[in-house]
Amino acid sequence: MTTMYRSSNSHRYARAAVQLWPAGQHGRRASWVLVPEPTTVPKTRARVRGRLADWGVQEQADVVELLVSEVVTNAMRHSWGAVMTLSMDDDRVCCEVQDTNPAMPMVREVHEGDEGGRGMYLMEALSTSWGSHALSTGKVVWFEVACEPATGAAGSKDGRGDE
Repeated sequence: MTTMYRSSNSHRYARAAVQLWPAGQHGRRASWVLVPEPTTVPKTRARVRGRLADWGVQEQADVVELLVSEVVTNAMRHSWGAVMTLSMDDDRVCCEVQDTNPAMPMVREVHEGDEGGRGMYLMEALSTSWGSHALSTGKVVWFEVACEPATGAAGSKDGRGDE
């Protein structure tokens, strides 16, 4: 079930879509609708950091946050919007960003002074695995990072998105 929250300070819908897990299904999941605005990337980083803290996964928060910045920045720069889903199993955090641009990510040669082009190198160096696949409406870029939740973490399993 996906739900849109109405923002308390705006007549527009908040950009948080929520995935509620069926009873008995293990794992944690949250999804957000992303629009190309200047505040999207920093807000998304904050949401991810908060969600990982809720799930008791602080040791990899910096890595996940950096990689989220890369994939969300690319989606906002090259498409009309995206949906990002963050999920966690027993031993990994997975991030998927679905956008409307059909061009697949490529590792490209970068030179000193280039402002961009290093994102896929970061993805390769810091993620456990990553990839992309085409859709009829664009593509999905995803990555996984190995993790272990803190023992005794009281993390929520309901996957409620935050504003």
